[in-house]
Amino acid sequence: MKGLFKLILLIINIAATVAMIVSAYGGHVNPQLSSLPGIALMLLPLISIFMVVLLVADLLLWRRMAFLPAFTILLCASPLWNLCPLNITRPQASPGERTLKILTYNVYNFNYNHNSSSGNINNNLSTILNTDADIVCLQEAAVSNLAGWKAYQAQADSLCERYPYRSTTAGQLTVWSRYPFTEINLVQPEDPTAFFQGLKIDIDSFPVMLYNVHLQSIGLSPEDKKLYKSITNKVTTHKLEKAREGLLAKLSHAMKERAGQAVLLRQQIDSVGGQNILVAGDFNDIADCWSQREIMGHSMKSAFATTAFGPTVTYYANRFYFNIDHILYSDSFTPLNYTRIKSLASDHYPVLVTFSIPPAK
Repeated sequence: MKGLFKLILLIINIAATVAMIVSAYGGHVNPQLSSLPGIALMLLPLISIFMVVLLVADLLLWRRMAFLPAFTILLCASPLWNLCPLNITRPQASPGERTLKILTYNVYNFNYNHNSSSGNINNNLSTILNTDADIVCLQEAAVSNLAGWKAYQAQADSLCERYPYRSTTAGQLTVWSRYPFTEINLVQPEDPTAFFQGLKIDIDSFPVMLYNVHLQSIGLSPEDKKLYKSITNKVTTHKLEKAREGLLAKLSHAMKERAGQAVLLRQQIDSVGGQNILVAGDFNDIADCWSQREIMGHSMKSAFATTAFGPTVTYYANRFYFNIDHILYSDSFTPLNYTRIKSLASDHYPVLVTFSIPPAK
């Protein structure tokens, strides 16, 4: 009986080890080859918790076996850090040092049905104004809505005064800036839910190449969202089969499309050139995913991974709790602070990152 118990425990440990390694390094596999590793990456938080529980169980039941989950956790330390960074200390700006505050925010066309407005104040606009960001990157921001802001004229006036330089694409990507810029003509993805916006911003003789992006949406129908919500309430075989045929198929398709879009964007970043590069926006995929890694290449890093402390969620609607809004930067920037702002004016939380930039020449 004791031998059988150890055999079962061994099988569980081996299965958990394989699952965690596949999940942790799923972002290294191009979804166009297989989307399963990318989907497994989304399960890494749950698998990691199970692995810690398994480690404790092994220590209590079969101490020698504890080596396997402990080794697996160490082997996956880098992906785990990207998921849950623990940046206890951060660089501090020196007196007089120049800083740049970048905000990325999917505003859901300024009209999300949960606390979107209060009286004569639009909460999306209040959130943006309160951050005092130098550059604001917005997704799903239909600027045609500016005509409908007459009830919020004071806010609109404040925004126009603070950000005299503004640009909007047909794909509802918008950038508001305190600094002048010229637009970069970019080839757009074929899918109507994905867009790129490129700007060359002059920050007192410090040229910044900024890319505001919205990658492929999953495209879930109301029925899909209802099914997912019912699964989170109670799991059944029938529901899982429906999810496999619907939710997972759409998730896989979107992941493959985003991979192609990431390649297209990275090619254009390299073609445009420049050393001071920022990419911000709604990636519709989690940290360390293949698309994010492809866009970063060897020249950029994630502000979340290098500056944040602990896991975070930037999209919260319909119980899809994921970190899908990212800011990437090149080495000419030094990130000082990462803040996920808990505003309920949209289905996304805004992300604000403060960078240190070189002194003016």
